[in-house]
Amino acid sequence: MILYFSRNPDYSNNAVYIKGLKRIGQQVIADRMSFWECLRFIYANWKKVKTVVVEPDRPGAVIGFKIFTGKIIVYNALCSVYERLIVSRALAGRFSLKALYYWLVDFFSAHLADTVMLESKQQIKYFCRLFKVAEQKCLLSYTGADQEKFFWDENIIKREKFTVVFRGRFLPESGAEVVVRAAKLLESEDVDFLLLGSGVNLSKVEGLIKELSPKHLRLIADRLPIEQLRQTMQSAHLSLGQLSDHPRLERTIPHKCFESLAVKTAYLTGRGKAVSELLSEGQTCLVCNPGDAKDLAEKIMWAKNHKSELARIAESGFQFFQANLTEEKLAANLLAGLRTKKIVLTSAVF
Repeated sequence: MILYFSRNPDYSNNAVYIKGLKRIGQQVIADRMSFWECLRFIYANWKKVKTVVVEPDRPGAVIGFKIFTGKIIVYNALCSVYERLIVSRALAGRFSLKALYYWLVDFFSAHLADTVMLESKQQIKYFCRLFKVAEQKCLLSYTGADQEKFFWDENIIKREKFTVVFRGRFLPESGAEVVVRAAKLLESEDVDFLLLGSGVNLSKVEGLIKELSPKHLRLIADRLPIEQLRQTMQSAHLSLGQLSDHPRLERTIPHKCFESLAVKTAYLTGRGKAVSELLSEGQTCLVCNPGDAKDLAEKIMWAKNHKSELARIAESGFQFFQANLTEEKLAANLLAGLRTKKIVLTSAVF
């Protein structure tokens, strides 16, 4: 039995692995239990629960489960909390006490976990260097897409006017400002821009929109229902990824990359090592120079003027997703990776 510790099993990365493991025949318990409720469940089912999987952003739980249970702990980290809060969001200085606290919690969780699931090969290298962990402890585990929420619907057609959609949190690495500048460059062209999201840089993005006033850009900061978001992404001609010139671009592959592939919309992102591990430029995605609004605008115009090529890239990306990145495929890859680390699966028991 697998106990999946998550206060939000519907969060995309959690859902992908919970559903994927169940679909390939594994017994998974994921009931929004607190840490202490999970401990009671483990003790009450001591012989059945062999492994605990811990959701992202919970390094303290990794430490607690290892100390109090001694069970096999798989930490589905994606990346470190230190990187999320200090490197990405700059909530504190890198040499502050708060940064040291997050680094220490990540350090001990990395060393106490039996396996750490990370989002890219580049992330593994960075994580191991930052926390002095052997690469053999880490496992490449792509984020994937919740296929009950993001899937291709043959009844949804592309918009009449060429439309580019950017969705996601406005973090420093996301590059929403680059989109606004590209929209300004293309305001004389017949291209619509949809900017969907919010986050720590929302006020900065709103200020830039007010300053430049691009004619064909619409900002929607309210959270859209999933069904509406999926339809919007699929009806657009291009889905934009992370676009800023930020070090995280070298290590992270955002959820919207996988979700764009799943709805068969061509994906255009800043050129980075992590996404290049997964997708091929001109084959399954388009890329531009990070932080370069002019190059982004040129790539958008190329896509608009080469619609048959764009459709081919979207189809290739979709087929690649179906062959390699479905929930079942990612769950099976997880189990195969764990077996190489001597964490062996037998029928319904980890």
